[in-house]
Amino acid sequence: MKIIIDAYGGDNSPQEIVKGAIDALNEKDGFDIVLVGKEDGINAVLQNLTYDKTRVSIENATEVIGCDESPTEAIRVKKDSSIVKSVKLLKEDENAKAFVSAGSTGAVLTASVILSRRIKGVIRPALSPLLPNLKGGQTMLLDCGANVDCKANWLVHFAVMGSVYMQEVCGVKNPKVALLSNGTEDEKGCALSLEAFALLKEDKRINFVGNMEAREILSGEYDVVVADGFSGNVALKATEGAVKVILANLKAEIKASASAKIGYLFMKKAFKNLKAKLDYNKRGGAVLLGMEKTVVKAHGSSNAEAFKNTVLQAYNNSALNVNGKIEQALAQNGGE
Repeated sequence: MKIIIDAYGGDNSPQEIVKGAIDALNEKDGFDIVLVGKEDGINAVLQNLTYDKTRVSIENATEVIGCDESPTEAIRVKKDSSIVKSVKLLKEDENAKAFVSAGSTGAVLTASVILSRRIKGVIRPALSPLLPNLKGGQTMLLDCGANVDCKANWLVHFAVMGSVYMQEVCGVKNPKVALLSNGTEDEKGCALSLEAFALLKEDKRINFVGNMEAREILSGEYDVVVADGFSGNVALKATEGAVKVILANLKAEIKASASAKIGYLFMKKAFKNLKAKLDYNKRGGAVLLGMEKTVVKAHGSSNAEAFKNTVLQAYNNSALNVNGKIEQALAQNGGE
């Protein structure tokens, strides 16, 4: 198995990206990596690392797509960019099973959808991050931005794909699926969510438990939260922002008084554990569910640890044949 790495995607490329990819390689057998990007820059990083050279190859790409560029235009014009060449390799090389990038989210999504292939039966793929929840597990929120405007049957596909992922990768039996809405009552929601609710309620492929509100995303009561890309992205960013504000204020309060500093000494381990639970560097990236081959978008500011975990996430998704199992699930008649 080959995993294609966009070595020039992200704020800390190529140093942290290449190092993270090599760390993943050294930690796990079963795959090789192809580093795509400016060859001289990649080699400059590799020369300081220890690794099995038979498992690493380089594909030169002279251009980089920035986050400030129009994704569609950049994909069209920058044909020698690391993202475009990575996706083309993913499509054309039968041994290539996954693509990982910390680059422009829009460019990664656009290139994957336009230049690669979707799973049979999937109309639109969904960006699907895993969020830590209060019960110590993870909750998948999808879609988080790949599809701003959605149709009700797409949300059903998201629910099926998320359920398969949580069951196969995270080991959750009969994952609980909820629809993001403005209330828990069956009649709450906009026209799209009301239509989706009716379809989800009748679908036998999933364990649909009804509507849920955004404040419950991290509660651990749900394993899969389904939303259109606009609402999902807003909910994700609002949750991230709230967590940052709470942690920043907590830190400020601790520094504000001697008694708080003393109390912190007793709570230090608890705070350390909390930070670890919320640290995206330990969690990998967001899978673009619905693609024929694995595509994982790493956080733009990923360090080597975060990127290593994203590469291992991509390997696990491919090794477990999650995409094939999603295709099988979608082929079933949900109304039976």
